[in-house]
Amino acid sequence: MHSSQVSAAGADQGTPTCHYPLMVKSSASGTAAPRPRESPRGFAMGRIGGVPVVVSPSWVLSVAVIVALGVPVISQVVPGTGTGLAIAMSIILGVLLGVSVLAHELGHCWAARVLGMQVVGVRLYLLGGVSELSKAPRSPREEAIIAAAGPAVSAVIAGAFWIAVAATTPGTVGWLLVMLLALSNLVVAVFNLLPALPLDGGRVLRAGVWSASGNRGAGTTAAVIGGYVIAVALVGWAVLMLLDAGSAGLLPAGIAVAMALFVAVGAAGEGRQHGRSAGWPADVPIASIARPVAQLPTETPVALALEAAAERDVVLTEADGVARGLLDIPAARALADRDPRAPASLVSRPWRPETIVLTDDDPSEIAERTRVVDAADFLLVDESGQPAGVLRREDIVAVLNSSRSRKWSRQ
Repeated sequence: MHSSQVSAAGADQGTPTCHYPLMVKSSASGTAAPRPRESPRGFAMGRIGGVPVVVSPSWVLSVAVIVALGVPVISQVVPGTGTGLAIAMSIILGVLLGVSVLAHELGHCWAARVLGMQVVGVRLYLLGGVSELSKAPRSPREEAIIAAAGPAVSAVIAGAFWIAVAATTPGTVGWLLVMLLALSNLVVAVFNLLPALPLDGGRVLRAGVWSASGNRGAGTTAAVIGGYVIAVALVGWAVLMLLDAGSAGLLPAGIAVAMALFVAVGAAGEGRQHGRSAGWPADVPIASIARPVAQLPTETPVALALEAAAERDVVLTEADGVARGLLDIPAARALADRDPRAPASLVSRPWRPETIVLTDDDPSEIAERTRVVDAADFLLVDESGQPAGVLRREDIVAVLNSSRSRKWSRQ
């Protein structure tokens, strides 16, 4: 949220419009696929600094994969280690890697909050994680800062573990555990800084091109191309490893191919999203399709609220001016028939962070939000934080369809 005047209930629900996915790769683990846009089921683990944390069931599989790969590594590097101890240390490694991923994602969240953006939450899944923000960054500076914060945290963690390596006895299980954690966080930081969407480095590249050209779409195109280039390079690297090492190179080559798939699929998704959202006509300001609103206190009798709703949408506000929700007309009529003096707040649809947009937001991003957010109405807020109108999904879709029709007729 960018203003103290607008509040939304259900901040932990819904589908956000901006994701910062993390792919994790380490010498003792495998690779992770990007999380789909649909929020998966998971286990709520509470809040850290007010940020909700959810763990997907697939994260448990992460630990199993790390155990399967870690036990033989521990047994080989530290001869004489019992199977039970190797399994226990591999489980600890998996859990600590999960904590490292969480710290990486919280880095994104912290940066977003410093910039005044609403954080929906963090989800951990198969060897990876994702930060969910209520909306996309509004400037190249915001994009770059939020994107770079995650790798920066991973780099700091890697440095801390490297310092800890010096305090442990070389050749012991503890030394190997700390060494793997240092290497893992270092690889996470470096890999995620590659100039390719959907990685953090791709977002930094987009911010740079956006700043230089004034066109966010041009930045997205450059970062998507970067994704394909990185994916091809990773596949080439895998082929070279197989030619050089033969069967001994199967594991690293397989990891490289999985990394390439992650980047290629993510880049393709970003490209499709950009193609869909780029259809907003430049001559149609988003405010021009907003429906006028009347602001009424939440305790307004529902019968009076319905009278106001005859001419415009009704936004219900708290005593301090914070918008609570939109009057649900059918529900309001039913309630008015039973009790016309009942407070209108009983039949309001609460605003969620992802259903609130600012008058200076990019119309293309707002249009994209209607695709990924399950909501029929969006609250348009002006620079002072006051409701400026209600955007209906149907109106946004109508503008997009009209734009496509005009484009088709010119071809």
